[in-house]
Amino acid sequence: MGDLAFLDITGRIVSVIQDLVHASFAVKASEGTVIPITRQDLGRLASCSRETAGRVLKLLEEQGLIICSGRNITVLKA
Repeated sequence: MGDLAFLDITGRIVSVIQDLVHASFAVKASEGTVIPITRQDLGRLASCSRETAGRVLKLLEEQGLIICSGRNITVLKA
Protein backbone atom coordinates (compact mmCIF):
# COMPACT_ATOMS: atom_id res chain seq x y z
CA MET A 1 0.00 0.00 0.00
CA GLY A 2 2.95 2.34 0.24
CA ASP A 3 2.81 5.37 2.47
CA LEU A 4 -0.80 6.55 2.41
CA ALA A 5 -0.03 9.49 4.70
CA PHE A 6 1.41 11.51 1.80
CA LEU A 7 -1.56 11.08 -0.55
CA ASP A 8 -4.76 13.10 -0.67
CA ILE A 9 -7.99 11.21 -0.01
CA THR A 10 -8.63 10.41 -3.67
CA GLY A 11 -5.08 9.11 -3.98
CA ARG A 12 -5.51 6.99 -0.86
CA ILE A 13 -8.74 5.43 -2.12
CA VAL A 14 -7.22 4.76 -5.56
CA SER A 15 -4.13 3.22 -3.94
CA VAL A 16 -6.26 0.90 -1.80
CA ILE A 17 -8.37 -0.11 -4.81
CA GLN A 18 -5.23 -0.83 -6.85
CA ASP A 19 -3.98 -3.10 -4.08
CA LEU A 20 -7.34 -4.86 -3.74
CA VAL A 21 -7.46 -5.65 -7.47
CA HIS A 22 -4.63 -8.13 -6.80
CA ALA A 23 -6.21 -9.65 -3.68
CA SER A 24 -7.23 -13.30 -3.71
CA PHE A 25 -10.92 -12.40 -3.29
CA ALA A 26 -11.01 -10.10 -6.35
CA VAL A 27 -12.87 -11.72 -9.26
CA LYS A 28 -11.87 -11.24 -12.89
CA ALA A 29 -14.87 -10.47 -15.10
CA SER A 30 -15.33 -9.51 -18.75
CA GLU A 31 -15.59 -5.78 -17.99
CA GLY A 32 -12.82 -5.67 -15.37
CA THR A 33 -12.05 -6.85 -11.86
CA VAL A 34 -14.80 -7.05 -9.24
CA ILE A 35 -13.83 -6.27 -5.65
CA PRO A 36 -16.40 -7.23 -3.01
CA ILE A 37 -16.03 -4.51 -0.37
CA THR A 38 -18.30 -2.13 1.52
CA ARG A 39 -17.73 1.60 1.55
CA GLN A 40 -17.18 1.36 5.29
CA ASP A 41 -14.38 -1.20 4.88
CA LEU A 42 -12.84 0.80 2.04
CA GLY A 43 -12.94 3.90 4.23
CA ARG A 44 -11.24 2.03 7.05
CA LEU A 45 -8.45 0.86 4.75
CA ALA A 46 -7.97 4.39 3.39
CA SER A 47 -8.33 6.09 6.80
CA CYS A 48 -11.45 8.07 5.95
CA SER A 49 -15.17 7.97 6.68
CA ARG A 50 -17.70 5.82 4.83
CA GLU A 51 -19.26 9.00 3.44
CA THR A 52 -15.96 10.29 2.09
CA ALA A 53 -15.20 6.91 0.51
CA GLY A 54 -18.62 7.02 -1.15
CA ARG A 55 -18.01 10.51 -2.54
CA VAL A 56 -14.66 9.49 -4.01
CA LEU A 57 -16.16 6.33 -5.52
CA LYS A 58 -18.88 8.44 -7.15
CA LEU A 59 -16.22 10.73 -8.63
CA LEU A 60 -14.24 7.75 -9.97
CA GLU A 61 -17.45 6.29 -11.40
CA GLU A 62 -18.29 9.59 -13.15
CA GLN A 63 -14.80 9.50 -14.68
CA GLY A 64 -15.54 6.05 -16.12
CA LEU A 65 -12.87 4.25 -14.08
CA ILE A 66 -15.10 2.05 -11.94
CA ILE A 67 -18.68 0.82 -11.59
CA CYS A 68 -20.21 0.60 -8.12
CA SER A 69 -23.03 -1.85 -7.58
CA GLY A 70 -24.13 -2.61 -4.04
CA ARG A 71 -21.13 -3.95 -2.15
CA ASN A 72 -19.06 -4.47 -5.29
CA ILE A 73 -16.63 -2.19 -7.05
CA THR A 74 -15.75 -3.14 -10.62
CA VAL A 75 -12.45 -1.68 -11.77
CA LEU A 76 -12.86 -1.30 -15.51
CA LYS A 77 -10.23 -2.47 -17.97
CA ALA A 78 -8.17 0.33 -19.48
